[in-house]
Amino acid sequence: MLDQVSRTLLGTTFGLFVALGAIGCGDGGSGEGGSGGTTNTGGSTSSGGTGGAGGMTSSGGTGGTGGVAAPEFAALVRGTLFTTDLAMAKEKHDGIAGGGEAAAKAAGDIAHDVLLGTTMLGTEENQFLGIDRWTDAQAMNNFYMNPDLQAAFGTLFSGPPSLEAFQRQPTWHTWGDMDAGDSFDPYFFVVVRGKLKEADPAKAQAAHDAVAGGGEAQVTAAGDVAHIVFTGLQDPQEFFAIDIWKASDNLEAVYTNPDFQAAFGGLFEGTPTLAVYQSTDWHQW
Repeated sequence: MLDQVSRTLLGTTFGLFVALGAIGCGDGGSGEGGSGGTTNTGGSTSSGGTGGAGGMTSSGGTGGTGGVAAPEFAALVRGTLFTTDLAMAKEKHDGIAGGGEAAAKAAGDIAHDVLLGTTMLGTEENQFLGIDRWTDAQAMNNFYMNPDLQAAFGTLFSGPPSLEAFQRQPTWHTWGDMDAGDSFDPYFFVVVRGKLKEADPAKAQAAHDAVAGGGEAQVTAAGDVAHIVFTGLQDPQEFFAIDIWKASDNLEAVYTNPDFQAAFGGLFEGTPTLAVYQSTDWHQW
């Protein structure tokens, strides 16, 4: 069964990253960020694969000139653990993550965050959430394509997890950073996924920024200490955001507020998904 899971996971990963690998092997190009907030080396982030029309350099690039931030990429993994025994699952994960940490860091993996699903907003309880942030898109691709990693990684889940690739959008309206929850125990990630209504990056950013800017004071007062935005490497309309909460007391009231839902929902084609995860003491960096 585990071999079957590993083979399926490898096939899933290949499907997500094959286009990224093809572009990464080329000479890249400066990429077109437009006013959609991308850096000058690549496309945008959220679920997906390649850098869209912007492309990317084979190295993942530097931030370019003129003080533009270096691009940051993210791999988002979600799946059902192979056991309901969280101590056993932690031991399995920590062995895999600890064993691969040095190689991952050397390849450009600057952070590995692990959280587990709550029951808030309909989230699958104890669903695994892993977010790895990378400085190099091609290195990220190569790392997850490694058959040995796939074989080990597959044993952590009862079935193939989802794996999505993104690029961070630092010029979109955000606040805080990915470490904003570290001062709180526990803290919570609200993961938002959806397809943006606007295909034009500038219009998509403007629409997002109007909603995020208009709601920032209210949600930060309620306990939201960070709002981080990514868009899809393959499809820039794919949206991925992480909101970090210092406590869960007011969280559901904010996201179920009809006014919030009306404004937020207007950004997307269809209904976006929201899921809430709680911090863990699993092996991370």
